[in-house]
Amino acid sequence: MTTTWILVANTTTALLWKSRGTGQDLELERRLEHPEGRLKNLDIVSDVGGRNATPGGRGSRPTTEWGLSPREVETEKFAREIVRELSSGLSSKKFDRLLLAAPPDFMGKIREALDTRLQEKIAATVVRDYTALSPKDLREKLSCVLLV
Repeated sequence: MTTTWILVANTTTALLWKSRGTGQDLELERRLEHPEGRLKNLDIVSDVGGRNATPGGRGSRPTTEWGLSPREVETEKFAREIVRELSSGLSSKKFDRLLLAAPPDFMGKIREALDTRLQEKIAATVVRDYTALSPKDLREKLSCVLLV
């Protein structure tokens, strides 16, 4: 019997559903929460400096300039946490195939964190946020992509 893990995620929540075949109910394997994904940049980094005068004395600019915003750093951190969970499941042979569903920006973060072993297990991807769907509605939405 082929087992499919279905990752349904956004920047604050990841749900790992398990499907054991067509017509079977989806089982929730794991739920991961990342409330930091809801925070604004200034709520994440509280020690940000003020503003500096620009050369010539006209206007000002922030004293801190980020390569990545604190929120982007948190998003990448959560994506890596999700991928660690997927890698652990693969190492334990808990699934044979993988389906990913996430909004566009977060899907990119997840894909960047995937290793080759996990990439080979991906049967399909859906670029949508399905975290709020019930198991029945999720199965219905994904039926056209993968028989689950």
